[in-house]
Order: sequence, then structure tokens, then C-alpha cells
Amino acid sequence: MIEKSANLAGTTIGVVGAGMMGAAIAYTCARAGADVVLFARTLEGARRGRSYAERREARARRAGTTDTAASEALLGRVTPTERMADLAPAALVVEAVAENVTVKQHVLQSVEAVTEPRSVLASTTSTLPITTLSSKLARPENFLGMHFFSPVDLMTLVETIIGSHTSQSTLAESLTYARMLGKTPIVVRDSRGFFTSRVMERYLDEALTAVGEGIDPNIVERAATDAGYPVPPLQLLDEITLTLNRAVQRENRIAVEAGGGMWRGKNADMVRDRMIDDCDRGGRSVGRGFYDYDADGARLGLWPGLRDVFGPGQRFPIDDMRDRLLFIEVAEALRCLDEGVVGSDADADTGSILGIGFPAHTGGVISFRRTYPGGAARFTARAHELADRYGDRFLPPEENPEPHDPPEYS
Repeated sequence: MIEKSANLAGTTIGVVGAGMMGAAIAYTCARAGADVVLFARTLEGARRGRSYAERREARARRAGTTDTAASEALLGRVTPTERMADLAPAALVVEAVAENVTVKQHVLQSVEAVTEPRSVLASTTSTLPITTLSSKLARPENFLGMHFFSPVDLMTLVETIIGSHTSQSTLAESLTYARMLGKTPIVVRDSRGFFTSRVMERYLDEALTAVGEGIDPNIVERAATDAGYPVPPLQLLDEITLTLNRAVQRENRIAVEAGGGMWRGKNADMVRDRMIDDCDRGGRSVGRGFYDYDADGARLGLWPGLRDVFGPGQRFPIDDMRDRLLFIEVAEALRCLDEGVVGSDADADTGSILGIGFPAHTGGVISFRRTYPGGAARFTARAHELADRYGDRFLPPEENPEPHDPPEYS
């Protein structure tokens, strides 16, 4: 059990995976006072992960928000290692490796083998079902999802996912850890994509669909900015990388087909594939995506070639584009509520604002419907207007339980 102290001093937390996410989680835990064991396959990789904390602390010292003694103490709490056995004293181990079921299952089994029977194991997965990941574990009751958001040391939300075997004591400890890290947790039920990823994917897919329709990409981005989104969708896709976005969709397809279903592709998938396969533009990490970038990675502007690939950039009512982005997220959030994926309007609102950047002035993805000018009735009327023009996916779930972007393809 964790100590009821002001911080995590005296608590050991393990982080498995020293990439961008794992390194930032390790730094966040050390900043909260925990002793952190940062594991990677090689000691060099683990040390690279620790360098994230070094860079953050150097910036803090320059800004005057910390002093040398406090900074050195923090860095001294992060121990890089390539030895799995070094995770043995950890009360909590957070797995942050590649978003792949087989890889995560193997790592989690290895962690479980070296940790104490009461240690809490968590995965940072943003989409993969927790029950599936736990199926190879001897103690699945000790396992759950803790979906952090990037950059971890700045973003306050933790989406806490309970699997079918997760115990109440494991959930309670996880929530306590999250709060002691300075985070705001919400609890969601296990399902592919959980709550935040499901809702955000609709936002990103709607932007891709619009580009595929030949709508001027500048209108897509400006509509999001006008609506109050902190990051417009094409820019966000570049930050995530289109390749990672596609990998998530492929995992979804594998799951659907493994369950005996038929995968129904969407216009968004075709746009994503064309950008990657035909245009060799995978996102900011490779220096070219929907935007162009200079040699230092600075964003220069939307790629002019988009108009050659997807059309001349036809004019389009910006109010419609704005509402397409907003309403598609609301429809998916309502579906998540109906399915019990998220337990309350309040958690849905909190998750949408703190986790995925739904416009904060609206109060959140559910409050948006309630406070829409003219109320819920006018919201529904506007959803029907959008459905008549662009497809049934904008209708509330009671009227359209399984929306797809037409035309579908298999």
C-alpha cells in the first residue's frame, strides 16, 4: 500500500520503456518524490530516457523554478537499467512500450515474474483492451490501464481503465498514485480505444474525410481554431504521426476480424494511406506530413501539394466544418456513455477537456450538447442538418447506433 504522505518519497516506481512516453512518466514520478527505476532493453537506451529529465531540469534551473541541489536530488532518483530484476522493489510498474498486444503481453509477464505479489502493474496503452493484455498474467487482478497524455509532465489527465479482472484495491491504489503525481484521473471501462481515444479518433477522421472530399485544408484547420480547439486536427495528426495513427487502425481491424466481424474502411483510411504510401509524408517526425517543416523541425505551413493530391481546395462553409468536428466528437461521447464505457457526464467532460483538447469554453463534450444555443433540441436539429448533408454519423446514438463514413470499403 502507498503511504499517505505529501508526495511519493520512499516509494519505488518502475517504468518499462524509455521512449518519449516512458521517459516523461519517469521524470513526472521523480518530480513527485518517487525513486524511479527506468528500464530499457539496453543501458544506453535507458540512459537516453533519463536524459529527458536532465533536459527538463536544465530548463527549470535556467527559469529559476528550481535550484541546483533540488535538481540534482531529483535526477539522483532516476536509475536507468537494462536489468529487469532491478524492478523488484517497485510498488507500481508502468509499462510504456510499443502499442502492440504481443509485445506488451511479453513485457508484462516479464515484469510480473520479478515483482512482489502485491505490486500494481499498469499499461499506458491508449487503445488496446486491458483484459486482453492481462490474459497471460498470473495475477490479472493487479493489472489495469493508466493512460497518460503527452507531454506527461504538463498534461494533467490520467485515463484509468479497469479490466474484467482488475480488483477494487488495485483501482484504489492507482487513483491514489495518479493524484499524488498531481494528475486528475477518470475511470473508464475496458473497450478498444476506451473513451478519449475513441472520441479523438472521430475528430481526426472527420478532418481526413474533409481533406479527401477536396475541402481546402486551411478551412479544416481554421474551423478547428475558431471552435476553440488548442491544436487543429491536421497539425495534431502530424504530431502523432500518420504512421502511428494507421498502426492503431490496423490493430482495430485485426481485432474486428479476429472476432468474426467485417472491417468497414472509411474515407479517412484512404486519405491516411495515400499520404503515407503515395506521398511519403508520415508526419513531423520525418519532416513532412500535412505540413512542411524546416531542418530544425519548425512548422512552415500546410504542404501545397495537398491540393494536387486531393483536389483544388474547394470553398466550404466554415460553420459546417466547425460543427462537423464538434458534433462528431459529441456523438461518439454519447455512444460511450450509452455503452457504459465512461460512467458519468462529469468524467466525459473532464476527459475531453484535459485529455484531448475539446474546446474548454464549452464545459466539455457532454455539456456542449446541454448548453448549445437553443438547448438539446436545437442540438439534435443541427445534427440532423449535418447528417442530411454529410452522412448519418452525426446523429445521436439512439438514432444511429453504428455510424460509418460513406462510402465504405472492405
